[in-house]
Amino acid sequence: MGKFKFFAVSFLVLGYLIMCQKDNSLNSTNLEELTQSIEHTYPKTDGPDKNPLKGWNSGWWNNFEHSTVGFQYLKWKDFEPTNGVFNFDAVEEVLDRPGSRGRHFILRLYSDWYGENQLADGAPDWLYNELGVERLQNSAGKYVTDFNDPNFIKEVVSAIETLATHYDNDPRIYAVQIGVFGYWGEWHTFGFGDGFNISESSKNQIAITYKNSFRKAKIMGRYPWVEPLASIEGIGFHNDYFGPVSHSDEFDISINSNHKWLEGPIGGEIPPDLGSIEFDAMYSTNKGVEMVEKGHYSTMQSGPDSSPCLELPASENCTGFMKMHRKMGYNYQIDSAFFPERVSNSSDLKIEINISNIGVAPIYYDWDIQIAVIDNNDELVFIDSIVFDLRSLISNNKAELSKKIPMSDFPNRSYKLGIRIIQSGADEPKVNSWKLEARNTYILFSNDIPVNNGYWNQDNALIGGWSILGNFEVIKFID
Repeated sequence: MGKFKFFAVSFLVLGYLIMCQKDNSLNSTNLEELTQSIEHTYPKTDGPDKNPLKGWNSGWWNNFEHSTVGFQYLKWKDFEPTNGVFNFDAVEEVLDRPGSRGRHFILRLYSDWYGENQLADGAPDWLYNELGVERLQNSAGKYVTDFNDPNFIKEVVSAIETLATHYDNDPRIYAVQIGVFGYWGEWHTFGFGDGFNISESSKNQIAITYKNSFRKAKIMGRYPWVEPLASIEGIGFHNDYFGPVSHSDEFDISINSNHKWLEGPIGGEIPPDLGSIEFDAMYSTNKGVEMVEKGHYSTMQSGPDSSPCLELPASENCTGFMKMHRKMGYNYQIDSAFFPERVSNSSDLKIEINISNIGVAPIYYDWDIQIAVIDNNDELVFIDSIVFDLRSLISNNKAELSKKIPMSDFPNRSYKLGIRIIQSGADEPKVNSWKLEARNTYILFSNDIPVNNGYWNQDNALIGGWSILGNFEVIKFID
């Protein structure tokens, strides 16, 4: 008799649900039960191969399809070929190279390049010929610019300030590195010797010029343990000798002891003289991932011979290379989402999304989190923002995002629920193109989840880029 009662009740409930679906309506009977929130989970992954503002970057040495950041050097003499006359076309030519085109860029202005029998080939000739700044030469025939000359300081300050007026608010920018001084703009003159040193006064003037000129764009210094860079707040750093070497360890220790990775992005490059043994140590073991974690690196330039996926995509080294790539920077993962599969048009759709940052760093720009209701034709029905500053979600931390959407104006039918993280302003119409690939303006989660791919429309506004959390149905409520 008990079994009969169970099946009878089940049959009645099933019949009621079928009836509700048939006329797409609900009354007060069992309304709360039928529209209760349900937990939704999504298979977790290590992250997508491509996400903006993170991972192996390209530009100078190479061009990876999965890179979203391009690193480029800019010669001062190309930027200012005549004293006081600046050539922004030269900057755009640099940014339009295959390795940086369509990507967010890291830019370093430099004066000297260390090489065999090379003069200081980055600074403009008028600096030496007209203003009398000296090229110092050592006993081995190497040259270095006198970076302490007042004329050098005065003119390069002007160049930095002018560069900032044009690029501080550029949507393509990832960071500007505090260059200018030393070989390759790395703030050292190793290899020259002969007692020449960049003065503390010169360093202070240039560091403060970058800090005061670039208000929105992030800036990155070379040595986190060397003054004045060590004491400047709110900047990131670049390690130009990343690898399983003692210098890299020194860099990482300083980044951690001063919590510099919380203030600005940490990046760098693998030097061209690193050998295959060092590469194998990084890629074929977990050493590389541990190094990324230790230094809280967001992006890194691989050397000309350190890109195993280009020639051997199925190799063990390529697997390790891509693990490092995904581990860098932020890495957002949805732990769970709560929302009902059916909701009355007399109530709100209540959404709760729990996310974690499983990466090694926060995001350093305040991107927007948006929630959307999408119909079955992939047309946007509703969109709104979730107020939360992603910069506060540091490594290994969690956050709860929530939103209520009134359903009163929604026709009774099925919908998709989408979430996306986009660069601020990407979805707004604009006269001029941002010159960024659409994919580099929205973030995907480290979950196996359907994605409505993004693209630029004719008004240069981002369309799509939604991660689909699931479906729900709006039901008519009859009082």
